[in-house]
Amino acid sequence: TLSSNFAMEADQLISEIELAFTGVARPATSLRQFLLTDRYGMSREITNREWEQAGRERVDSSWQDIPDSEIQECDCLLAHMQAEEFQYYLPAYMRYAVKHFDKPLWQTDIIGSVVFSLSPSTKDPGGYAYMVGQLSSLNSRQRFVIVQFLNFVATEADYLQRPYAIKALEQYWSHGVGT
Repeated sequence: TLSSNFAMEADQLISEIELAFTGVARPATSLRQFLLTDRYGMSREITNREWEQAGRERVDSSWQDIPDSEIQECDCLLAHMQAEEFQYYLPAYMRYAVKHFDKPLWQTDIIGSVVFSLSPSTKDPGGYAYMVGQLSSLNSRQRFVIVQFLNFVATEADYLQRPYAIKALEQYWSHGVGT
């Protein structure tokens, strides 16, 4: 069970995420369409029928409408997104991660995937440029909330997740680039 301090902090962070990302424009591509791309994009052609069906299954008119069950079903697809799509779906994934921060890595890898998506690495210049591009649509308030999210993961999440959040903060977000 969570202590009331942790639960309160989690609830406060979720509120901050919701405020910072309210009004972000809904992209044309749904999570289920991203899932199709993830599963089949390189191995076979996705038919128009499959693509349209995945779009019809969409349940969100805003990111706040995305249920946990859809995030669990689709897994973390942030790596496939361009800046505007990333800005829209990121808060749903962060909210999910905060709600489930006490789950061990073997139960959910969403937390680690979200942290990874916020961790541009200079080891691969092409990958770094792509990830920084994904972050380019974020405003200063959203960037501030991301730092709060990473601090939360660094102190409250499963002990296996914490070092990656600390690394993201140290290597990218604490140098004024992310804020």
